[in-house]
Amino acid sequence: MDDMDMTQVINGPTRITNSTSTQIDLAFTNMPERILKSYNMLTGMSDHNLIMVTRKLNKRRFKPLAGTEFYGIPRQEQQNFQDSINEVNWDELLTGKNLDMDCSNMANKIQEIIKRFTRSIKLKAKKNSIPWLNTSILQLMKERDHSLKLANKLGHSRHQFISLRNRVVKEIRKSKADFFITVLNSARGNSKITWNYIKKLLGESQNKNKSKPGQINLNGIILTKPQLMADAFNNYFIESVSEISDKFTVKQRREYRTLSETQSFTITNITETKVINLIQSLKSSKAKDVFGMDPNMLKDLGPALAAPIASIINLSISSHCFPKAWKSAIVTPIFKSGESNSLINYRPISILPVISKLAEKWVAKQIVHYLNNSSPSLHPMQFGFRSKYSTEMATCLFIEKIKYFLDKGGVVGAVFLDLRKAFDTVNHSVLLNKLLKFNFSQNAVTWIESYLTDRFQSVSVNNCRSDFLRLTSGVPQGSILGPLLFSLYINDLPTVCSEAECLMYADDTFFFVHGHTKDIVAAKLIKTMSCVTTWMQKCCLELNTSKTVGMYFTKTNRVSSDPDIHVNGERLQIVNQYKYLGLIIDSELSFKAHIGKLCKTVKFNLANFRAIRNNMSTEAAKRYVHSMIFSHFNYCITSWSRLVKAQKKPLEILYKQVIKVMDKKPRYHHHCAILKKNIIFLDWDSLHNLQT
Repeated sequence: MDDMDMTQVINGPTRITNSTSTQIDLAFTNMPERILKSYNMLTGMSDHNLIMVTRKLNKRRFKPLAGTEFYGIPRQEQQNFQDSINEVNWDELLTGKNLDMDCSNMANKIQEIIKRFTRSIKLKAKKNSIPWLNTSILQLMKERDHSLKLANKLGHSRHQFISLRNRVVKEIRKSKADFFITVLNSARGNSKITWNYIKKLLGESQNKNKSKPGQINLNGIILTKPQLMADAFNNYFIESVSEISDKFTVKQRREYRTLSETQSFTITNITETKVINLIQSLKSSKAKDVFGMDPNMLKDLGPALAAPIASIINLSISSHCFPKAWKSAIVTPIFKSGESNSLINYRPISILPVISKLAEKWVAKQIVHYLNNSSPSLHPMQFGFRSKYSTEMATCLFIEKIKYFLDKGGVVGAVFLDLRKAFDTVNHSVLLNKLLKFNFSQNAVTWIESYLTDRFQSVSVNNCRSDFLRLTSGVPQGSILGPLLFSLYINDLPTVCSEAECLMYADDTFFFVHGHTKDIVAAKLIKTMSCVTTWMQKCCLELNTSKTVGMYFTKTNRVSSDPDIHVNGERLQIVNQYKYLGLIIDSELSFKAHIGKLCKTVKFNLANFRAIRNNMSTEAAKRYVHSMIFSHFNYCITSWSRLVKAQKKPLEILYKQVIKVMDKKPRYHHHCAILKKNIIFLDWDSLHNLQT
């Protein structure tokens, strides 16, 4: 029940005899905040106690955060804040000679102005917690209630009350529809943002109290103070990576090649106009970096800061050095699963200085352009973090190759790799030598080396920060250059074994081979994994054998034992299904498990859609369906859609229910009439046409 987030509300024994005392009554809830009190009372009439639970009946969908304090710049001070930034004379502050001094002066000046206008803001309680009830509707409701009082008196007509009641209902429906249109338009098809609003409207708790640790168990000692927890998390994140990195010793001599500027990759300067374009391309976020700045703030200050930012980036490129002030990250521990008081069940999310991402974006853009127009380039089987490559292309190619080999007869075997902390254990020396093989110039390699080294991080828990600790390996988490550099780092992995085919999506990598029997396939996979582990040893990466699995694909239904696959003396787990890039692949390519999961997800979103459809306009409902339901239908549809009709039957039933709810029709209504009526302005058709 704990795994399902259920809480027991009855405490103590509920059946008491002369010799026993037992708790035989259980009452569970997934919303303990709505339980006012529980009773476990002796009645004297029986040895079984009387059990009662008092629960809240009224549900406030949007809980007012009255009394909550946070630090920020008030709205009335926003213009003064921007004016103060505009008044700064950057020519006097930036020398254009010392990179670290200029970068520090700029960061300190911005931080000083932010602190000057930052205030402690206390949220006020709102009388209305429902967002679509505006002032005019509330006034209309008061008039309706007053007319009802008059109508209840003898001799007064109910005509005015009925008229006002109908007006209130009409205005509320219109206001709800406008609210949903605004919400779904602001989400822009992002299912996560849309789902957050839906959860609020359904009254579901937004905070499960698991994303932020309340206490941590450190070697048997319970830590509750935020400062101690922050220090414990930071030490754990650093030490867990060092344990892996310290296993490898790499001494490589860097050999530069003498190439012309047209043959090698060099980093060019940036203009103010391009800086403004990069600022506007940043994702909107309120996550503040070490200087108190966030992307939203930088977008507002873009025109005022474009010139000094361009100056510092160009100075960084010309000096082949990355500013030290941009190398500090704020890390937030995010709960994954399992015990919430265990350090190993949290993953770090880094917030890098937002201005540093502009330099990363500029360099990454040039690297991608160079790789797309030169040789050597990224391996064609690398699908991660590349334009015009996607998870659907990767899964579709894999499925089609398996089908191709199975049509020849025999068996296909695959090993899905799991690397332990792959991004965090990238060895800098190995990476820089690999960049030279891509014909990066000496100046570009020197700049990237400066970008990677001497980085520090601090963990923040409940606004308490730990001391900054130095990182010795890895590419920066949460960065823009990091995934691209990692792709270059593992680019030569497919070449380690010629007998197997490889497919990569960043660190989600697997090998597969074809053979006449499972024993032949197992022998090929063992040989392949031997070459892979040798390559990993050279690249300072560690294979997580407990999560690395093998799978055999075959057309025959004969039951036969699966031969073992060993890696470094350890036996890999052989599975019948595996979730790869969101697609559940099984050994028979039936996709039964994936269809079952898809149906479960669509049913849940459809139930929510049915509950709120009457309050939505057609346009808002269409956006909801495409972002919350059809997005699941469409994901990797090219890989699993070619199934027999019986397997697709549950999806067709759900599809028909979706269009019925969309058109506000009951379950027994036939869907063909809806399709004929709505096909012109909704561009929908049958599920068969959706799949093609």
